[in-house]
Amino acid sequence: MKMLRLVADSWSLLSKRDKLLLLLVTCAQIASGFLDLAGVLLLGLVSVLSVSVLGSTALPSAVQAIIERFGWSDVDPALLAAWFSLAAGLALIAKSISSALLTRRTYRFLAFRQALLSARLTATLLSRPLLEVQARASQDIAFVITMSTQAVTVGILGAATTAVADISLLLVLGVGLVAVDPVVMLFAVLFFGLLALVLQRSLSGWAARMGRESAEVDIQAYQVIQEAISGYREITVSDRRWLYVNRIQSLRWKAATINADSQFMLTVPRYTFEIALVVGALALAVTQVATKDVAAAVGIVAVFLVAGSRVMPAVMRLQVASLSIRRAEGPARRFFSLIAELGESDNPPPPRRANSNELRAWLESEYEDFTPSIEVVDVVLAYPGTTTRAIDEVTFSACSGESLALVGATGAGKSTLADLLLGTIEPDSGSITIGGIPPAEAVGRWPGGIAYVPQEVSLVNGTVRENVTFGLPRSAFDDAWVWEALERAHIARFLRDGRDGLETLVGENGMRLSGGQRQRLGIARALFTRPKLLVLDEATSALDAETEQGISNTMRDLEGEVTTVTIAHRLATVRHCDLILYLQHGSVIARGTFSEVRSQSPEFERQARLSGL
Repeated sequence: MKMLRLVADSWSLLSKRDKLLLLLVTCAQIASGFLDLAGVLLLGLVSVLSVSVLGSTALPSAVQAIIERFGWSDVDPALLAAWFSLAAGLALIAKSISSALLTRRTYRFLAFRQALLSARLTATLLSRPLLEVQARASQDIAFVITMSTQAVTVGILGAATTAVADISLLLVLGVGLVAVDPVVMLFAVLFFGLLALVLQRSLSGWAARMGRESAEVDIQAYQVIQEAISGYREITVSDRRWLYVNRIQSLRWKAATINADSQFMLTVPRYTFEIALVVGALALAVTQVATKDVAAAVGIVAVFLVAGSRVMPAVMRLQVASLSIRRAEGPARRFFSLIAELGESDNPPPPRRANSNELRAWLESEYEDFTPSIEVVDVVLAYPGTTTRAIDEVTFSACSGESLALVGATGAGKSTLADLLLGTIEPDSGSITIGGIPPAEAVGRWPGGIAYVPQEVSLVNGTVRENVTFGLPRSAFDDAWVWEALERAHIARFLRDGRDGLETLVGENGMRLSGGQRQRLGIARALFTRPKLLVLDEATSALDAETEQGISNTMRDLEGEVTTVTIAHRLATVRHCDLILYLQHGSVIARGTFSEVRSQSPEFERQARLSGL
């Protein structure tokens, strides 16, 4: 029942059109089973005719009736056997070729559905608020989007489709054996059926356990490897590299053991059925020779052997399909668990697509209809699992082109308020509008019109060009735009003189650049789209004084055209902002210009004096 439930859950993920196509391919697989039946029966006739010719004995009455019915009485039995052999060979070859082609078609169809399912799941996940995304381990998300979707489609539906076709083949061959000899049919059903049942009971639990263990070990390995690479300096200085080596080796040994056992498990049915076919044929031969004439006995045994040669692979495939479904159960359960948490519908809408021309048009538009004013009214937010408000009834506004600063001690709520302005998280109550509409809608209406520079810039393992344009196709922009952004971020001269320009490789997480260079690259990324609203979260904290002054000059050049929101601990960077909000425990306790906030907050005044301001 577990397997049927898994198949039903996986089947429900397909659209009506996809279900119909998969059914048509499966029906074609079923129809090809009649070619097997024809080949088996023809080879049985060949055996009977051969024994009759060699032994100069009369044909069994059933065979003689068939020959007379088709008007072949005058044909030489040897020639008839040759023609039957040729027809049987063609039928069996046609069955094998058609089955192979249909199987390839089925798996390619399911592989494409896997890609679509991964894209839809990714689109659903990335449409969720930031807190919901961050609540899940990145390794678990990556595993579900890749391996789990493969398990649901190719692993479960592919195996189920194969199983349906093979069950149909067994039924077709069973009908043929009933026509030849009901006793032989009963013998074959009991013999192969009991054997398959024993194997199923013996191996299915093992397969399910290995599937769960394999998923857990793979996720753990991803996590440990990621920890070792991202924290390389720390584990080197603390001399803990070998601890990570041992952990990774232990996990890979465990994974290797599971994979070896999985491969062996899939071979067990083949060896078992190979032995069983020989034993069954010998037992049937003894009983048939003892109860029938030689020609009839040889014909029945030949039919059993030929049918067995077709039944055995089908039953083995059934066993493998069953084990594959059980082994896919672990990864598949993770997928179903995630879509249940996300509230994913059975057939979610496909992700939004935009061609290069549309992307270029957005970048060239300069967002003429975007007025980046900010309006925040009575906003409240408490993080899940807590009762303390991270943002407590905050209200403020900023006109288009103004500069806004958020200052306060660590944990005051500055970054949380920035996330609310960006639309990456939603408030529990209150309202936020950017240009008169909610932030999430503003991002969708003016792609690139709102930009963000985090304190820790996330860089991809690629070139400077790829990091500045961040996912945009090469045909959507000109290199001149990239250089313009790099100039404004004060990193262009370094790339021209000391590196390979836009082709400079930054390494994973920007490991080939200094902290300040990474931060300037993040600023260039934000400025690349020529945004109308720019949010900077400690964006100059890793810069030297001269570069920081240059970036500050760039920000001042944007005044009047770009609304800026700056989060900073160093008060010198926000001294000239139009509006400063001083936060404490999620509340705004002072607001105004720099001098006005100094007069309102003794703590801010103390920090300003300590900074020499």
